[in-house]
Amino acid sequence: MTRKFLFKIMILCLAVLLAACNGKNKKYADLPPELAKLCKIIDKNPNNAEARYSRAVYYYNRGFIEEAKKDVFECLKLDDKNAKYYILMSDVYFAEKETDQTEEMLEHAISLEPENNEARLKLAELYFHLRMFKECNTTLDEALEHEKFNPKAHLIRGFCLKEMQDTIGAMRMFQLCIDQNPSEIRAFLELGYYYQGKLDPLAINYYQNALQVEPNNIEINFNLAKLLQDLGEQNKSDEQIEQAVEQYKIVLKLKEDHLPALNNLGYVYLVDQDKYEEALGMFDRALKVEPRCVEAYCNKGVAYECMGQLEKSREAYNAALKIAPNFEEAVLGLNRLDKFN
Repeated sequence: MTRKFLFKIMILCLAVLLAACNGKNKKYADLPPELAKLCKIIDKNPNNAEARYSRAVYYYNRGFIEEAKKDVFECLKLDDKNAKYYILMSDVYFAEKETDQTEEMLEHAISLEPENNEARLKLAELYFHLRMFKECNTTLDEALEHEKFNPKAHLIRGFCLKEMQDTIGAMRMFQLCIDQNPSEIRAFLELGYYYQGKLDPLAINYYQNALQVEPNNIEINFNLAKLLQDLGEQNKSDEQIEQAVEQYKIVLKLKEDHLPALNNLGYVYLVDQDKYEEALGMFDRALKVEPRCVEAYCNKGVAYECMGQLEKSREAYNAALKIAPNFEEAVLGLNRLDKFN
């Protein structure tokens, strides 16, 4: 065999190797870097259960439930004694609304690791979802026996008690939850809702504390604005009304087409501050978001009426009645205009 022939064989082998490498690289080229890295590891070692678990978590967190399910099945084939694989499979089954299998997976995880509180809390959440409140509370008692400092257990029990119409007990649980975890937004919101329903200024503190955790949370910002508006109108407080205006502006910076904020801010300008032009601006923005917003048309009618522009007022009321023929405020508005004429 000549050197020349050997050299040709080497060149040919190198070309085949490069083609194979390019094919593999092309296979991963369109994947996100994190997923590509996991796929490379699994392709190199298909029995790497932890890599498969990581890829299953990646898929599950992004809503690719079928792909996640395949990977968790492979994990369980490789290692059927690992509790966290059963916990992830329970999440997959729950996403598929297979609640019996969800329960089975969680119970199996607990049997493998009796100290595993993550599985217990997920099981309690499942029972809450199924409105099995007795089983939910029993599971939470077991979770608290294993871990006294357990804000999530108090949160779940709070929702459970709320559904059972034990409002005071629920509020106590939500308060205990944020005492242990001052970052739990859901508990702050529930406490805020409760006190806002009573027009109790305590709700302000809960919403403000929640905004320390999530300053751009639209729901919390809107709730606080509405509370300040209601308190300002109740107390005839110009200061609280102005605070409400600023809070609504924050909501609209976060979401410029937030329809309730547009309508409410327009109403404050119209009723509480006699700023009719500003009010009309808000109602026009509301109608761009929802052209069939009866309240916005009716409020425009009131604004024009206050400004003495009665024909425009009549047009606005009529526009409201085209959408809702018996809308009371529009009917009353037209009656006022008729009496005036």
